[in-house]
Amino acid sequence: MRFGRKESVKSPKERLRCFAGIPTRLLSHAAVALCWVPMQPLLDEARRLLGDIVELRRSIHREPEIGLDLPLTQAKIFQALDGLPLDVMAGKRTTSVTATLRGAKPGRTILLRGDMDALPLQEDTGLEFASRFDGRMHACGHDAHVAMLVGAARLLVTKQAELAGTVRFMFQPGEEEPYKGAMAMIEEGLLEEPHVEAAFALHADPSNAAGSLSYCSGPALASGDVFTIVVRGRGDRPPAPTRRPIRYQSPARLSRPCRRS
Repeated sequence: MRFGRKESVKSPKERLRCFAGIPTRLLSHAAVALCWVPMQPLLDEARRLLGDIVELRRSIHREPEIGLDLPLTQAKIFQALDGLPLDVMAGKRTTSVTATLRGAKPGRTILLRGDMDALPLQEDTGLEFASRFDGRMHACGHDAHVAMLVGAARLLVTKQAELAGTVRFMFQPGEEEPYKGAMAMIEEGLLEEPHVEAAFALHADPSNAAGSLSYCSGPALASGDVFTIVVRGRGDRPPAPTRRPIRYQSPARLSRPCRRS
């Protein structure tokens, strides 16, 4: 899906206006928290980390997990964050991971989020790091989201002395329907102690050129949801629908897409 506009960062003024267009996906989350920091040192550090981040993404891609119970993915996140100056916590009701970086200076708290779960699809890409589990695939890019968020954490800890405020990293299982993994994390206190004032997330888009980031004002990206319509009224018979429920049910039924077997 292509949305919004696509730009490259060309000046400090553009950097401050938005974090779009930073020429590496690894920087996209980090730039939100450090948009006032010169980009070139972050870019240089990102390039040094790139090999490790790519390998992490491929490792997660090889072992996709679905829903709220993602122990292999969680273990990879713990290992990737090990040794960093972060307060790391595991979820109680899910295999979520929350990591908190406290800056040396007082300030606001922002949250950076990446989802972890895969889809129930069979992978036939033939890649050397293709899924080794039948019927599971990281077809939505969440493997990359996890790796990018780990990369952002590694970048931001190098700027801890300059950071004014707190950054919370949210690794969320169960983003796909119907699991509602974010709700479980929120109910466990994700947005408190300290109180989160803003949250940022993104989604991989293979239609965009490498090294670019798209953004727009207002809603972006779609969600597949399920809803129920209840039609109330007195009964009727199909040959003679009048003002009763079947009259309003029939167009809805006819509007559903046909399925061929």
